[in-house]
Amino acid sequence: QAVPFRSLVVMDVSGSMGLDAGGKTRMQLTQEAALKGAALFPDTAQLGMWAFSVGLGGPGQDYQELDPIRRMDAVTDGRTQRERIQGDIGSLGGLVGGGTGLYDTALAAFRTVKANYDPRAVNSVILFTDGSNEKPNSMTLDQLLAAFAREKDPAKPVIFVTIGITADADEPVLKQIAAATGGSSYVAKDPADISKVFSEALLARTQ
Repeated sequence: QAVPFRSLVVMDVSGSMGLDAGGKTRMQLTQEAALKGAALFPDTAQLGMWAFSVGLGGPGQDYQELDPIRRMDAVTDGRTQRERIQGDIGSLGGLVGGGTGLYDTALAAFRTVKANYDPRAVNSVILFTDGSNEKPNSMTLDQLLAAFAREKDPAKPVIFVTIGITADADEPVLKQIAAATGGSSYVAKDPADISKVFSEALLARTQ
């Protein structure tokens, strides 16, 4: 019996996601991979979605909640969570712009998943990004890692699965974020590999 999966999917919508990656933008390739990924989750999985870029959620907030974490078969306003997540993925292209508010978003995501922890599930944040932290006056990487260390609860582990998109992703930083939470880090150097990398990341997490 596989352990149920509970995850907040956090998608980078910074301006660089609009860059061409061989006939399609990085965002279009990421959307395709995420749609394929969303189809793989069983109904028992719990998934939510955020988008992030600097200031996206209003002054001082770099993330915007598209859907809170719910079971894939939960019905809200006449649509299942799976349908809602598919709709969220489709809407990401319209949000592209701005810088990468990576650290503040990562900490907020960690806190959100921990706050509504499900002891029966693997609780995780799946973070897609193609850049490094570009937010002026943001916390530093050291401050982020220190916050993880301080707020980590061995009884309520929240792991990060980081998926870097292209070689522009800050691989050393993503590795440290994943390692600090006991998670894993992947990079799709070639954007065409995002789907494959996402599947690998999911399989590693759901065993």
